[in-house]
Amino acid sequence: MNNQWGAGRSSGSTGTRLPSSAPIPFRVAQPGYNLRRCLLLLIDGLRADLAEEELAAGHLPHMAALTAEGTRTRAVTAFPSTTSVAYLPFLTGELPGRCNIPSIRWLDRERYSGRWWRDREAVRSYCGYQAGWVDGDIVPDVPTIFERVPESAAIFSMITRGLNPSHNLHPAARQFWGTVSHFTEWHQPSDDVVARGLLRAIDLPVRFIFAQFPAVDGYSHAEHPSGPKVRRALRRVDAVIGKVVARLERRGELDDTMVLIVSDHGSAPINKHLDLADWFRGRGIPTLAHPVLWTSSPRAAVMVAGNASASVYARPDKPRARRLPIDALRQPESFGSSGDLVAALVREPAVALLAVENGRGGVRIVSREGEADAWGSDSAIHYEIGTGDPLHVGSSTVATSREWLALTFDGPFPDAIPSLLDQFAAPRAGDLVVAAAEGWDFRSRWEFPEHHAGHGSLVASHMLTPALSNRALPPGPLRTADLHDAMLAWLGVRAGQQTNSP
Repeated sequence: MNNQWGAGRSSGSTGTRLPSSAPIPFRVAQPGYNLRRCLLLLIDGLRADLAEEELAAGHLPHMAALTAEGTRTRAVTAFPSTTSVAYLPFLTGELPGRCNIPSIRWLDRERYSGRWWRDREAVRSYCGYQAGWVDGDIVPDVPTIFERVPESAAIFSMITRGLNPSHNLHPAARQFWGTVSHFTEWHQPSDDVVARGLLRAIDLPVRFIFAQFPAVDGYSHAEHPSGPKVRRALRRVDAVIGKVVARLERRGELDDTMVLIVSDHGSAPINKHLDLADWFRGRGIPTLAHPVLWTSSPRAAVMVAGNASASVYARPDKPRARRLPIDALRQPESFGSSGDLVAALVREPAVALLAVENGRGGVRIVSREGEADAWGSDSAIHYEIGTGDPLHVGSSTVATSREWLALTFDGPFPDAIPSLLDQFAAPRAGDLVVAAAEGWDFRSRWEFPEHHAGHGSLVASHMLTPALSNRALPPGPLRTADLHDAMLAWLGVRAGQQTNSP
């Protein structure tokens, strides 16, 4: 039993919305057919320490029984640590930059020219009517698990590319309850719909099921990441898991089923807001930001996610292919300001750190504690301390991507260096990428209802997630992307291969 608690590349065009694919015919199982199944149950926004606490207290008896001989550990999520973007590692095995989905909001600097209406599709937000465009925005050479395992079903997933449309369960209910619950802060009905869908899905001829339970995240934003409504919603998910396991046991299918219980991100209480768009406006800089996009001649665009991270684009109405490096961004003319906005921004208590291209093929990481550079590939990633050590690594170091994960797993910014390099592998990422300090977020004026907890940053409370399974998971510190590979291995599907159905 592994019972430990503790634990890219790119393409650049704006995506297109994909037409719904034709239903995929399911074959009747033949002798020798691999009957193994996998259930990926995602409890949105569940903190790792809350899951541990509730398990230890005996409040999650069904999860406890299911994972008693399996794995209970933690995994590091993707940056930005926010819903939909953080589904990508589970469903593609890749970090967001590799998928060219740098955030839930982004701007295509090559296509946006300042015509806010005609160019509106070059400014993306998956929080509104563009939520269904994620599938078309993922680069074509990154397959989803639904494409690799066509015998799949999903409930409340924003990512559905390759999924049989008849097995995308309750999409209208996801949209309806997503809107209603946001404004009423009544989130349990969403989970109840997912529960019904999950119990229906396990009766379908499918081998992979993805179900997303949104209530924990909703109640976290509304009150506190470990508040009473959050705990109640989590315990109700546990009861649903009990029903699923009982049904599988009655049919003699549990031994052939891998169940993964995960989260896409953590969260932390928010008690202070720095509205980043208004911060730029307060310095006389016309700023483009959601939800009001009709800004004339913007000199900055601020795309907030989580709401504790943001991508900032300089001179967004001047189309260009490349990001501006740090030396250019420090110049007043980059934003039309009166001084160095990079220096001004990192002085704000709300900002944990920011990252920009260093002009030498790497990333400059800047905080109040100084600056450092990161560059390289998975086999050798360099971190070189300059005027300071913003990531609290301790010394200039060269290590593999996996070694960086291990070195930083228990630190203040888990897996930050590979995550930031991945972010800047996405052509759609901003000129500046800003991560909030714990207790802060970057949205105030348009944050309705007000968030009392948030996520999206690189801080540990946002990046660490629970990973529970009735099966052995890979040893050592994990990324959520590693769970994608573990699921494919259980199903007998190699990378680049589709299901081995007859």
